[in-house]
Amino acid sequence: MVKIIVNGKEIDAPEGKPLIDFLREIGEHVPGFCYTSELDPYGSCRLCLVSTRRGVTTSCTLRPMEGLELETLSDEVVSMRKTALELILSDHYGDCIGPCQDGCPAHSDVQGYLALIAMGRYHEAVKLMKEKYILPAVLGRVCPAFCEERCRRNLVEEPLAIRQLKRYAADYDLEHGPWMPEIPPSTGKRIAVVGGGPAGLACAYYLRTMGHEVTIIEAMPHLGGMMRYGIPPYRLPRDVLDKDIATVINTGIEVKTNTALGRDVTLDELREKYDAVFLGVGAWRSRKMGIPGEELEGVMHGIEFLRKVNTGEKVKLGERVIVVGGGNTAMDVARTALRLGAKVTVVYRRSKAEMPANEREVEEAIEEGVEFLFLTNPVKILGKDKVEEVELVRMRLGEPDSSGRRRPIPIEGSNFKVKADNVILAIGQYCDEEFLKALGIEAKRGKAVVDEVTLQTSVPGVFAGGDLVLGPSTVIESIATGRRAAIMIDLYLKGKLEKAKAVLTEPEKHIEEVLSDDDLYKVLFDLRPYNHWKKVTEKDYEGVERKPRARVRLLDPEKRKRTFEEVEPALTEEQVLEEARRCMSCGCMEVFRCKLREYATLYNAQQHAFEGEQNKFELDEGHPFVTLDNNKCVLCGQCVNFTHEIAGEGVLDYLFRGFKTRISPPLGESLGDMEGRFIGEMIDLCPVGAITEKLPFVKPGPWKTKPIKTVCNGCSFACEMAIEVYDGMLVRASRVEGSWNKHICDVCRFNRPWAEDLTGPLLNGKPVSWEEAKKFLTERSYALILTPELTNEEIAFFKEFAAKNGIPIGSTVSGSPSIATLEDIKKAKRVLLKADVEKFPLLKILLKGKELVEEDYDVVILEGSAEPLEVPTLILHEGVNAAGLIKAGITGIPESEAYVVVGRPAKELPGDVLVIPAGVWAEKSGTVTNAFGMELKMEKVGEGYSPVELFS
Repeated sequence: MVKIIVNGKEIDAPEGKPLIDFLREIGEHVPGFCYTSELDPYGSCRLCLVSTRRGVTTSCTLRPMEGLELETLSDEVVSMRKTALELILSDHYGDCIGPCQDGCPAHSDVQGYLALIAMGRYHEAVKLMKEKYILPAVLGRVCPAFCEERCRRNLVEEPLAIRQLKRYAADYDLEHGPWMPEIPPSTGKRIAVVGGGPAGLACAYYLRTMGHEVTIIEAMPHLGGMMRYGIPPYRLPRDVLDKDIATVINTGIEVKTNTALGRDVTLDELREKYDAVFLGVGAWRSRKMGIPGEELEGVMHGIEFLRKVNTGEKVKLGERVIVVGGGNTAMDVARTALRLGAKVTVVYRRSKAEMPANEREVEEAIEEGVEFLFLTNPVKILGKDKVEEVELVRMRLGEPDSSGRRRPIPIEGSNFKVKADNVILAIGQYCDEEFLKALGIEAKRGKAVVDEVTLQTSVPGVFAGGDLVLGPSTVIESIATGRRAAIMIDLYLKGKLEKAKAVLTEPEKHIEEVLSDDDLYKVLFDLRPYNHWKKVTEKDYEGVERKPRARVRLLDPEKRKRTFEEVEPALTEEQVLEEARRCMSCGCMEVFRCKLREYATLYNAQQHAFEGEQNKFELDEGHPFVTLDNNKCVLCGQCVNFTHEIAGEGVLDYLFRGFKTRISPPLGESLGDMEGRFIGEMIDLCPVGAITEKLPFVKPGPWKTKPIKTVCNGCSFACEMAIEVYDGMLVRASRVEGSWNKHICDVCRFNRPWAEDLTGPLLNGKPVSWEEAKKFLTERSYALILTPELTNEEIAFFKEFAAKNGIPIGSTVSGSPSIATLEDIKKAKRVLLKADVEKFPLLKILLKGKELVEEDYDVVILEGSAEPLEVPTLILHEGVNAAGLIKAGITGIPESEAYVVVGRPAKELPGDVLVIPAGVWAEKSGTVTNAFGMELKMEKVGEGYSPVELFS
């Protein structure tokens, strides 16, 4: 050991160990792509830099020496790492996430939930949606679908019907018992949420899922805000709204309706009683036009009109109604007035193309008979005591204004008049500034002033969101602010708000704090992850099959304009499953495991810091289970080094030189042409998603999986591995860092033996019911035969069961145990091999560099029913826990007229044979004994069937 100084602290370090290994072992952050402890380092990625007295150097090529002083996160090191990352990003061609996810204001994992919908997993899809937003059934009807605007299928034919797919899944969830989140134990913190609209409901829901106690204070008789009092029921049926809101409130949220801030309770009282306050009171004030006649009887404001209609209040309308405005509120007003029997004309000062209203709403209004006067604006409302006429002026479009739309300019001398009985103004809403200022909250231009990062108002501990902050917005935009506010309130309650703001502003200056604090890490990767984008055009998708977008037939216009019945029906399930498969899965499947994205987020790396020529390679999809995408490759060399130096298969190598260098099989061949048993291992070794697995699902998604440690049941090596699980779904196998075997073979990865089992009992090879199986067990005399598909604990149970009941017991395994250890194999130079390497692929790695001989050997490797020789002997079996059965003394087949076999028998047996399923391997916990005599622990992915239950 030598003494070195790391970031100002003196530490004892092993002299011969690579510095990068030691630093990582003691918890220091040292990024890197190219280093592996199995091979000599070469420092090509330039990320594992440390600062020493002699300058900055790579830690993978440095070893501890007496008196060495170094820093791992000096300003110079951080800057150089950031530059290295930006150089890598400059030639990285791929999308971290789908553009749909970026387009969604809540940044929900659209690609992930579409994949679940394509698989018919609707509850799971809703669960994934609710990670980022609430009220999916509402959004499935009223969302303007920003995600669809960004969908890459726009470059093929038409975007996916994402909104309608969401609606189907959400409706299914509500009808079949909604998914509900688990609520953690109470934190003891109490938050008041003022306003029960989408922002307030979202803030309350996400605070509740963090364990906080939440009370919603709502001025109106019912929750919902603009969703209830603004959006008409023909777009959003009230029963759907009520059911969706119930999934929020039923998390344990207290609700106080008919309670108005400033009338029934003051902000000071709330601040005194609660630990934090969220304001989501909306923007209910309507903008005025400031024209003569605006105060005449018959002039109304859009929001007030909709509120009255939606609460059942009688609204008196004349025959002719003029609606002024071009947004969604104007469309709701126009179509509602039409349903009340009026002849409706919408007056809008710009062209149809520049209307902010959702295009779908405009088209449906036209179908129903609403008339439009574009490039027209009211200048005067005329009438003696009430509205009789409206004077309008023609407009032309000038230069773009601050909104990006061309400014409307009146055309002199173009005035004209139209008859009208009512004028309904829907030209915008704003919040009551005087009301906010009376509360002590700064307000400007009809909005509450908040910190743009934290959403905290000018009053400490008081946060705001929704229309109060955004101005008139959509439901999804309001929900997004509510969720963000909940995150910020949680950080505020933990005393971490200012630190979180600093992290979100300049993450590269707070790397150590981010990596040592789960809350800061989560908020950074939740709200400001790095996302890479590739530039694409229609030409990039010329080869994509054209498929029509799913459509529904709306309620007939003549019928629907006389009723408030829902206009749009749902897609059928057949349409849903087909439409979801139109998704082109633009986002990277390895987004949650990608080291490049993680480092780019931490170091605030920029995609376009270095501009220049960029490579663009064709995908290699020739392998049945693996895709090779050189566009994402960073040339770290992990795959090349592994396949040549460790696996000895050489399936990939560097092709060409300089800027055009890529990873490839030999020129002219694809990965599918290559022979190898460890091709899949390169999936785990690749740090950037350039080598990915083709998962065996209808449509895989980029799901954030949880690794469950177990062992592979492919052979008696019982290699330690992890099963990546997403919401109970067995996604894939992966290697376990620090495992005895270090790597797992393609049999384990792609054959997925850990996910298989018999579907039920078999009698003489034919399926029988469980009742028939139980009858056989109770009425027949039999010998009990165990297979290696059982854990040591299950073997012990059956051994005791047989002894207690006088039942002969045996197993499909015979022979003696191994007398060789893993160390014996590693140290051996000359090996006598009498086992099939194709059956036991790990032998390829264990025997690399060793001489295979027939005499003068150091160790022997045998297969099946064998006896050890005079030297260390490894005896391998095809069954995972064969050594466990041998150790338990259960070998061979006893004589009997009938047999009960637990697991799949490897040989035919005489007489009647009842086969009982051993259970899905992934659902087992306990231990197994591998061929080396190691006792290895297994965790189960979830509750499942166990054969023990049948005999208990």
